[in-house]
Amino acid sequence: MPHKLSIIVPGLCGPLPEVSGIELSARPLAELLGNLGKHRTGFSDYPAQLADLFGIDAGVAVPEAALALLAFGHEPGDGCWLHADPVNLQADMNHALLSDARTLAIQQQEAEQLVAEINAHFAGDGLEVFMADPDNWFVRFDDCSLKTTPLRRAAGRNINQLMLAGAAAERAQRLLNEVQMLLHISEVNQSREQRGMLAINSLWLWGEGRLPSKGEPDITRVYADEPLARGLARLHQIEHSALTDPIALAHAMRQEGHCLAVLQQLDGPCSYSDVSAWLDEMLVIVDQWLEPLIETARLLDAEIFVYPCNGVRYHFSNKNTFRLSKLMFWKKQRLQDHVETP
Repeated sequence: MPHKLSIIVPGLCGPLPEVSGIELSARPLAELLGNLGKHRTGFSDYPAQLADLFGIDAGVAVPEAALALLAFGHEPGDGCWLHADPVNLQADMNHALLSDARTLAIQQQEAEQLVAEINAHFAGDGLEVFMADPDNWFVRFDDCSLKTTPLRRAAGRNINQLMLAGAAAERAQRLLNEVQMLLHISEVNQSREQRGMLAINSLWLWGEGRLPSKGEPDITRVYADEPLARGLARLHQIEHSALTDPIALAHAMRQEGHCLAVLQQLDGPCSYSDVSAWLDEMLVIVDQWLEPLIETARLLDAEIFVYPCNGVRYHFSNKNTFRLSKLMFWKKQRLQDHVETP
């Protein structure tokens, strides 16, 4: 079996609102990617790309909630599950801007109290919110005919054009309206607002579906903190662990097999269109992760595949003409050739 490492880095190639003014600072990324092989994958988002690597049909929506629930150590059975994640909505006449849990600093006690209040309110309807941790809540629906927008695509954006659709949408929206009224009067949010914090004033439903059938991946180990990747690893009974540092991946490349790693640091900056934060995190990923790992692969005669989740796969092997020198090909590489903008 070959020595192979696949690295998924959502947001490595944007999208960003603009790149003018950061071309020089982002030079290491353009140089790195410009000297790797480049191929089309056909998968332009993270769940579909990940599902494809696990041999699961990515032609349909990936049931992220059921797989994430599995990652947290709970059996979803054959039920239809959705994420019901705590968020803040700031609305005016024309916009409703969503902030997700990454910006809310939700405490365990706050989450437990809010979930208890919601469940007490809906006890007669047979609806129950399940909390895996303060940032990750779930709900089971009898009717799975919903079309939702992943939270990563809604965070930091006006969600007025991202409403629920499908046969079960009316019921789901009615329940959400009740939840919003309940959260509005909760003592938890009154206390948060008194402390100058954003209220947890709504839930975001997304990731609908039932646990999928197994694929037939060649992956032998997974390194990830993200629930979807961990859930897929558990579904396939593949050894998995948290992603701590590039040394672990360099060691993994010395073993036979196909390791998969997920780096999430750029997800947030892209969601919130924070170009400065993206630049800082990207430089760390290039300098401390990608460049050293590619050098290790060169020494070990291993292969590395980099997936930015934008429909492109970058590839290194000793058959490529990759060069670690920084200046030779700079004039041929532009940041705009790799990073997406509107």
